[in-house]
Amino acid sequence: MTPQDQQQSPIQSAVSREMVKEENKIHLFLAYLGNVFGLPLCLIPLLTVKDDEFIKWNAKQALVLFGVTMVLSMVSGALIAVLIGLCLLPAVLIGALVANLVALVKSLNGERWRIPVVADLADKF
Repeated sequence: MTPQDQQQSPIQSAVSREMVKEENKIHLFLAYLGNVFGLPLCLIPLLTVKDDEFIKWNAKQALVLFGVTMVLSMVSGALIAVLIGLCLLPAVLIGALVANLVALVKSLNGERWRIPVVADLADKF
């Protein structure tokens, strides 16, 4: 063991650092920056870089991160739709109840009250 190895902490020795070539930095930008904008640009370095395992590993990781992000976004979108649906359903039911009561009262008074949209659809039958 050299004196330099003795000076490193166990955490530092477990982390391997790789020298990234200047021409490969664009591939790393494509891999991770594309995910920020919702684009799977990580496929470009994954399919084009054949000789650099570091770039390929990062591109694979970025692809998995993109997939997980998309799945979680869809799940949260579905949950939001359910929550909006849960808020919209009572409004629709209350609106229908009010429309029924108003139509009942008006019809009992001999008036013909045209419920917007509903009356137009009823005229077509």
